[in-house]
Amino acid sequence: MTESDLLKACQRHDVRAQTALYNLYKSRLMGLCRRYARNKPEAEDMFHEGFIRIFQQLHTLEQSDKLLPWMKRVMVNTAINVYHKNVKLQAEAELEDAWQHASTNLSDTLSRLSTEELLNVIEQLPDGYRIVFNLYVIDGYNHVEIARLLNIAEGTSKSQLARAKSLLKTKLKTLGIINYEES
Repeated sequence: MTESDLLKACQRHDVRAQTALYNLYKSRLMGLCRRYARNKPEAEDMFHEGFIRIFQQLHTLEQSDKLLPWMKRVMVNTAINVYHKNVKLQAEAELEDAWQHASTNLSDTLSRLSTEELLNVIEQLPDGYRIVFNLYVIDGYNHVEIARLLNIAEGTSKSQLARAKSLLKTKLKTLGIINYEES
C-alpha cells in the first residue's frame, strides 16, 4: 500500500489503515514528543493526544507527500499546547547575561551524544528552556516563530535558548562529556 493509498484509507476511517499509519510513524513521532516532555509518561500523553488530533484532522490533508511533515507539525503543536496547560511562562531575563553563558559549539557536542543521552539531558531542563531549545535547535524554528507559538517576546525566546545552552553545558561538564573554560 502506498502512502497515498494509506492516507485515503485513513481519511475513509478505515481502522486497519489507521493502525498501519500509527505503526509506521509511532517511533519517529514518539521521539519528537520525548524531546519536548519532562519525562517519558508526559511524552506518551503528548503522543497519544497528538495522534488523536492527527486522526481528527486527517481529512484536511490533500497531498500524501506532506503527511509526515504535517504529522510532525501536529505533534509539535500538541507539545506546545501541553506546555501551555501545565506551566506558567517564566519571566523575561536580560538577554546580554544569557548570551554570555551560551556556547557556540554546543550543537556540535550534542550531535556526538547518543539519542538516549541527549534525551536524558534535555528532559532535565526547565520547561520553558526545554521547549525553546527543541523548537530552535532541533526543529529549526526561528525566534520570531517561537515567540508567536509560545506567546512570548522574541527576546524571551533568545534568552531562554541561551540559558538552556548554559544549563546543558554545565550538565554535560558534570557528566564528563565536555570540558570547557568559563570566559
